[in-house]
Amino acid sequence: NGVGATGAQALAAFRDAPVLHTLTLGLFGNGIGSTGAQALAALKDTPALHTLSLELLGNDLRAAGAEALASLKDAPSLQRLHLYLFGNGVGVAGAEALASLRAAPSLQTLTLDLSSNSLGPAGAQALASLSEAPTLRTLSLDLRYNQLGQQGAQALSVLQQATTLQTLILDLSGNAIDTAEAQHLGGIPEWGC
Repeated sequence: NGVGATGAQALAAFRDAPVLHTLTLGLFGNGIGSTGAQALAALKDTPALHTLSLELLGNDLRAAGAEALASLKDAPSLQRLHLYLFGNGVGVAGAEALASLRAAPSLQTLTLDLSSNSLGPAGAQALASLSEAPTLRTLSLDLRYNQLGQQGAQALSVLQQATTLQTLILDLSGNAIDTAEAQHLGGIPEWGC
């Protein structure tokens, strides 16, 4: 479709919809880049928005795009956030930025698809800080094919200590993690290794 950054900027106008409470934007492979991600981050200003799903797979967002999307933490009413960022090259810096979503005041459900983003163990360590989110009840992390290794799995095991988290879904497939070791590390029965 080639929406690009200009199209993403136009779509960000949804922030002015006074009663919009649920928004899903499917923008797979549209070349929006970090500039488009920055524009979409303005959706945090949508007054009644409580559910946002951004399907931004394959858009070359890089760390700068992830950093822009992390500002969604400032959306006062946002309760459910789903970010599908497969194959965007966000790297460790992007994971660190997205981990700041733990500060979102009303966020109860967070889905992050960060598969194939070169996160490594340091990215997993950053995402483990989501265990500190005070209102988060459901967390789904798709971290397939990120070279996490045993060190990354161990870092994520801290999520079991989250006091408010009721549902945790981790997909760690393709990360050279021994399944038996992953189960032992966190006491979490299904890691999806």
